[in-house]
Amino acid sequence: MTPPNWQKIQTLPAADIQVEERLRTASPTAVASIVSSIHEVGSILQPLLVRRVKDGYRLMDGLHRLTAAKEAGLEEVPVKVSECTNDQAIRIEVDANVAGAPLTPLDMAVFLAAHKELYERENPEAKRGSAGGRAKNRVLTDIMSVSSFAANAAEVFGKGDRHIRRLIKVGEELSKEEIALLRQSPNKVQFTDLEHIAKCGEQTDRSAICAALGSGEAKSAKEVLARKKTPGAAVLSTTDQQLSKMADAWRRGSKAARTQFAEKFRDELLELLQDAEDSETPASEVVKFQSHNREAG
Repeated sequence: MTPPNWQKIQTLPAADIQVEERLRTASPTAVASIVSSIHEVGSILQPLLVRRVKDGYRLMDGLHRLTAAKEAGLEEVPVKVSECTNDQAIRIEVDANVAGAPLTPLDMAVFLAAHKELYERENPEAKRGSAGGRAKNRVLTDIMSVSSFAANAAEVFGKGDRHIRRLIKVGEELSKEEIALLRQSPNKVQFTDLEHIAKCGEQTDRSAICAALGSGEAKSAKEVLARKKTPGAAVLSTTDQQLSKMADAWRRGSKAARTQFAEKFRDELLELLQDAEDSETPASEVVKFQSHNREAG
């Protein structure tokens, strides 16, 4: 591949830089940190990488810096302009992020899969396996291919080559919708969650895990799969989980503790019961506290 043609560093209006769909979204925490730096030094220290397109300039690397510049009120930002192909632009985004940015396991899976796809697009014989095992291994041994970044991922997460291959498999199989669900999960998606997804033989299992993690109805992929194996079991909603914990605490409490609780929250409990009656909630839907550990006397 012919290397991109880079121009000298210049500045561009922040509002004029186009941002299309990215492999990685901006982290509010990282943006806030850069905004603080801008306020201290008055500018962005590292130039953004942009490519020249027909109708202007499009961002390749520096989403956090560009977002921070806009929030900080900077009108101009330093840039390095390149004239390159779309594939080269994706490669630059992938390389810049995987080589130096602190990535989550999900980010690493997405970027490594994208890098592997680009390598196979440039080296179709590697994907076809026309040269036997050697061709297959080229995907993970070429110095400019997935190899160097897979090694970085292994070091960052303390995992071996087999685990990283699973991470790449996840990045290849997850749809954009499923990735979006995992990104919005209230509980950080762990490496083990992605490993369980990679082992799923059915698309329905992967979709179920992504949906449950994204909505917060489950804390881990293992939890989702375990419940799917139990006939009739379903992933509890957040409300059901809270109710289960409250009911368990009530049952385990002594009579004196339950009495003190009822006295302390008497008005609130009466108000909730009245609201339930006013809303004409069927009696079967009103869950009452019942002790399974009644004390004598």
